[in-house]
Amino acid sequence: MNDYRWPTWVALSGLGLIACLYGARTFADTSIVAPANFPAPRLESLRVPVSDPATPRGLSIKGWKTLTGTKVLFIRTTALPMFDLHVSFAAGSARDGGTPGLAAATFGMLNEGVPGKDLPAIVETFDGLGAQLEMTIDHERANLVLRSLSDAQKSTPALHLFTQILGEPLLTDEALQRVKNELREHLLFRSEQAGNSSEQSVKALLAPGSPYSLPFYGTDQGLQSLSRQAVKDFHQRFYGASHAQITLVGDLTLDQAKAISLQVSHALPVMPAGTGATPMPALRPLGTKRTFHEEQPLTQTSLILGQLGVSRQHPDYAALYAANLIFGGTANSRLMNELRERRGLVYDVHSQNSHWASAGLMTISLQVSPSLSAGILALTRSMFRDYLRDGPTQQELDQIKLRVTNMVALDSASNKQILKQLVDINRHDLPLDIDYIAQQVQRLTLKQIKEALNRHLAADQWRVVTIGATVDQQPLPAPPATPPGTSSSACVAP
Repeated sequence: MNDYRWPTWVALSGLGLIACLYGARTFADTSIVAPANFPAPRLESLRVPVSDPATPRGLSIKGWKTLTGTKVLFIRTTALPMFDLHVSFAAGSARDGGTPGLAAATFGMLNEGVPGKDLPAIVETFDGLGAQLEMTIDHERANLVLRSLSDAQKSTPALHLFTQILGEPLLTDEALQRVKNELREHLLFRSEQAGNSSEQSVKALLAPGSPYSLPFYGTDQGLQSLSRQAVKDFHQRFYGASHAQITLVGDLTLDQAKAISLQVSHALPVMPAGTGATPMPALRPLGTKRTFHEEQPLTQTSLILGQLGVSRQHPDYAALYAANLIFGGTANSRLMNELRERRGLVYDVHSQNSHWASAGLMTISLQVSPSLSAGILALTRSMFRDYLRDGPTQQELDQIKLRVTNMVALDSASNKQILKQLVDINRHDLPLDIDYIAQQVQRLTLKQIKEALNRHLAADQWRVVTIGATVDQQPLPAPPATPPGTSSSACVAP
């Protein structure tokens, strides 16, 4: 959602122009005459798409728990001599405990130094071993990923350093000051990006005063009040084994995977008695304010609508997942077809679901002309109201089922893609089947999707954030009339 995606039609416009010009020349050249009985060209595969039943892939998931309480999932792949090790902790910003920035500062200090190595030495060591370290944090979890070659001469020292980062960070005063400065700069940068600011503002409207209403990286005031002792206590409590999940994908035997999981689990801090894993704070709608506007001198207005959905474990998740794809989650969704293809009001519009332990968040994001923002918002609301009333069409459902089936193979073309899916299974405690959601979508009916939509979403429950300049509003231009039988393509032969 936060990445700017260059509109596809801009990239292809030159090719489209060439095609149109070539087509015009061909039709104008009377010396080229097709035989009278020559059949009209057509592609049967586009007229009648064939949907083969989805078959489960041969990706067997192995799962176990270490004696220290760490949940582990593993998929063996042997195409490349490497593996990805993902270690996740229930140590996101929702655990800040009244000091916004505590979780992010602790997380940021993990790779600042370990016994015998400072940050440059850590980077140099990983580079020399051909290994990579990635780190991300969100409201609920802190994630570290090690990618290493499977060869023991490379993986052994890489794993040793990785486990030191997890279990033995130095957490010095000097490192804390550096991380505080970096987080303040990051907060300033994100606040200047309309997409990031609007997404966070929607959460603040939905659950004001909750940990989810604040940025992952805390606040300037919270960061200023942080002490080294608070960071050490947070690490001791939330980076223990019972708060950890391990996900492994790659060229390892089951015994090797188990050995790695034990090595990681045993390297984590020993948690104080009585401080086992605790439930995440619930995300519940608390606020009554429905709209928020941030004035900025922008040429486009960032518009985002959001409301709470369901968690990944909910029985209606698959129906809402498919419903979201149909409404705004694909390049040929209802929103794209109406707002961009038919009316030309936006370059892009996207609807997506985010997920937490207790709920989901559905958001619709657009960049619109400032003078048309009110009209586009009203049209989007109206389209969603109609969607709740009527549900999807059979054609839309058939297309989404075909799309999900086709994405099954594409979503597991690399270890990194497999890891992403397996991490979701681990995080949300889903069935140990990487194709589980795709198989659920294939069994959906129109009635199930419509009923799920109306059980969990409502046309009058949107929280709306706009970021941009306040200007006089203009009515939306009337959509172009398309005579029956006329192609909607810009390339129409004379």
